[in-house]
Amino acid sequence: MPKPKRLTYRELKKRLKKYGIIELSSSRGRGSERIFYQESTNTFHSVTCHGEGKQLGIGLLKSIVRRFNLPNNFLD
Repeated sequence: MPKPKRLTYRELKKRLKKYGIIELSSSRGRGSERIFYQESTNTFHSVTCHGEGKQLGIGLLKSIVRRFNLPNNFLD
């Protein structure tokens, strides 16, 4: 199985938007966390962001896929 691709926060935001998951106002999270809203399940989740151009770790990306019930090929 190939290693998942690391994404920047900006790329992650674009991909999540395709699945109907939107970022709320960036000032709503605590510290370096941003809040995302998934309308289909009416849930909120926080995602760590240390800069829009910084790459996110593989573990964080996998946990985002699990939290939002995204398909396994989301990171390809």
